[in-house]
Amino acid sequence: MEFKNFNLDNYLILTHILMIELKLKQSESFEHLRIKEYFYENIPIDNEIDDIKKEQPIGNRKADVYCKLVNGKEIVIEIQHSMILTKDLLQRTKEYNDNGCYVLWVFNGSAFERYPNIEDNISMLSFEKCSHILYRGRVYYINMTKQGIHSPIYPLHFANFYERKNSNYGFWYYRRSINKKTIIPGNIPSLFFKTFKNNGYKLAGFYDENIRQMCVHELQQLLMDYESIDKEINSIKKLKPHQKKLFIIIAMYGQQYGLHLIFNVLSHLKVVTKGDFPYLNTVYQFLRSS
Repeated sequence: MEFKNFNLDNYLILTHILMIELKLKQSESFEHLRIKEYFYENIPIDNEIDDIKKEQPIGNRKADVYCKLVNGKEIVIEIQHSMILTKDLLQRTKEYNDNGCYVLWVFNGSAFERYPNIEDNISMLSFEKCSHILYRGRVYYINMTKQGIHSPIYPLHFANFYERKNSNYGFWYYRRSINKKTIIPGNIPSLFFKTFKNNGYKLAGFYDENIRQMCVHELQQLLMDYESIDKEINSIKKLKPHQKKLFIIIAMYGQQYGLHLIFNVLSHLKVVTKGDFPYLNTVYQFLRSS
């Protein structure tokens, strides 16, 4: 077979270019690209932006999304679609900080099975522990798949989880789990940036309320108003006063905060002891199934 006008040098160059493009496509997933596009399109809606770019070189790195606010503050949004070591997360944050940028980490919930729902018995990943500390009790997630966006950005709070244990003496009890957590989603009112410093790092987030602080505030208010509420619900005759109070709390806030965060907060407020958890759990499961 004879090949006319065949040039080996041109063929090798074309092959090299195609290989580079293939590697670039493999290194960045469709989901990653779409999340970048989401922030690129929506951040200017809620912020006064002087400049916004994708894949902006900063120091020795390229920021997924870079924006400069009109007040002069520079913010980098780092999007993570796969696992990342804690040391790498902190190192990247420090490098961007050294170049004058605040950093916002956002993770793709679809890649880690994290969704805006209350979930119990969850193993907290190492980067989640790090992010939870940096962002003061929240990890920012977004749900993106090849079919498109399923959930816009939302924060997840990780609270202590209490698991049932069987003793060697034939009875059972609840104990705080060492490895498991319960997650509670929060709400982000807008993509308006908030910048702050924590643990020596310059960070960016949003004006979403801390879920635990919200729960503390609302339960404190309920306990202050409890006498007037109690008079309106005297139809619950069979319950002891303490049980009735716990029943009301779970009925009012269980769907929003979940069992475990409520128990954490009530323990902090010295309203309950470990012995109250089985009753709270029974009420919570009953109300969920009814």
